[in-house]
Amino acid sequence: MEMVEWNESYSVGVEELDEQHKRWFGIINALFEASDTTGRSQAVADLLSDMKECAAAHFETEERYMSECGFPDLESHVRAHEQFRKKLDELFSEKMAGRQCVATDTLEFLYEWLVDHVLSCDKKYAPLVSAHKG
Repeated sequence: MEMVEWNESYSVGVEELDEQHKRWFGIINALFEASDTTGRSQAVADLLSDMKECAAAHFETEERYMSECGFPDLESHVRAHEQFRKKLDELFSEKMAGRQCVATDTLEFLYEWLVDHVLSCDKKYAPLVSAHKG
């Protein structure tokens, strides 16, 4: 798996949300690097914890913006966030149970979920939230 490179195609047009997405991409890249290095168990646990915190803050911000501008698909978007939170909780629990690294398929899931979510789900609210914030 290659590193996640941020580019403008991921932008939703709201600086705060774009910055949160960039941070998230950075965490996935750091997880990829840490998982590829032996003896980095604590680093991986710390990165998963960071990802959980990043996701929680980002989802809260995103859901607030969508609610404020009356985004019609808010409920579906919130459900997608909840499913991702559950998956992160599972990954974190596995790591805390002694699993030494994050499997490649897990990293691929995190990467694909983020890219797909930004490019499909988040792009749907982008014009409405951008107009509301502007």
